[in-house]
Amino acid sequence: MQAEEWHHTETQDDENDVTKSENPEDLADRFGINLALLVLCVAFLIAAVWLFSSPSFEKCSALDNVTQRMACYGELRNNLMKPPAKGGEMPAG
Repeated sequence: MQAEEWHHTETQDDENDVTKSENPEDLADRFGINLALLVLCVAFLIAAVWLFSSPSFEKCSALDNVTQRMACYGELRNNLMKPPAKGGEMPAG
């Protein structure tokens, strides 16, 4: 009994293979989507690092050393009391 040989040939007119279009506009679109996904992933990574590195009440209360705990609470208070960067002033009228 002989093993069957499979010959896979690629045709240029394959209608099922829509991802392999070589149109320059499609390549540019694919590049733009990939770049946008990369930027989004980097933004989520930066947001996660910022979220976990900033002081919080839970992190401050978990510290055993009283001096470190009070310094952590002071840093948290200073971060929360900062005025907004722009447009946060009271109206003058």
